[in-house]
Amino acid sequence: MIEEGQFAANIGQLIEDKAYFIVPANNYDVRYDKRLLIPFMRRNKIGFVNQWAEPIVEPLYDIVSGNILSESDILKVGISHSYGFTRPNGYVQTYNAYKYGILDSKGNLIFKCEHSFISVSDDKKLFVLKSFDRNYCAVDRKGNVIVPYGKYSIIDGYTKGYARVKLNGKWGIIDSMGNIVLPIEYDEIWNFHTKTHLNYTRVVKKPDVFQFNLNTGNLISSRINHKDEEREEETYGSHYGEFSGTYAQEVMGYSDDVINDAFEGDPDAYWNID
Repeated sequence: MIEEGQFAANIGQLIEDKAYFIVPANNYDVRYDKRLLIPFMRRNKIGFVNQWAEPIVEPLYDIVSGNILSESDILKVGISHSYGFTRPNGYVQTYNAYKYGILDSKGNLIFKCEHSFISVSDDKKLFVLKSFDRNYCAVDRKGNVIVPYGKYSIIDGYTKGYARVKLNGKWGIIDSMGNIVLPIEYDEIWNFHTKTHLNYTRVVKKPDVFQFNLNTGNLISSRINHKDEEREEETYGSHYGEFSGTYAQEVMGYSDDVINDAFEGDPDAYWNID
């Protein structure tokens, strides 16, 4: 018999991992589920019903991220696909990945499943989309373009109204209107997307080190040493999943951060260092 403390620890780990239990329909009463869209699987595809078990979205998707608990919530969904390219040695390398889209709380597609990457701002109002052939753009929830495709080689996700951008090997920061608030001339800007607890992010123009205030938009020259306001070193290079299925990540072990920075968001660029 497992002890209560161990059971709590096991459940805690599943919650931390954002895991889900998969149960047959006859063992589950959706009327007690707090989600407005409740995922179900049929023939290995994911769809959604409401709390009365009425079908809202047909099972079309292979992956789902997020929960709909309020009218303003959104879901990222994905459809698997395969792609490949010919390596310099003549062999064809193939990968499995996803084409991502966004559903609203009614089950309507805000963005179709045609993007290689989607990031959502902390207020769920701004989206960074990466096309398979046109690189990055930034849009609002209605699809109004904030930053057009191809303006930057990388647009990171928005947090606190700011996003990192990269062009010609240099970093800068833009605001929610697409305006440049930190010139694109810095060697490093530490990734702050989804790090809503941070008040500052580190900015480097060698040999100088600065801090960008994520609340005021100001740049200061002195380091901030408060523990809860300083980016921990080990967080860089520890994020995985955006480029899952690629050789650079699955085989060589490069993190999302490294692929975004060293390969400008293109995992296939790994082959250029062979």
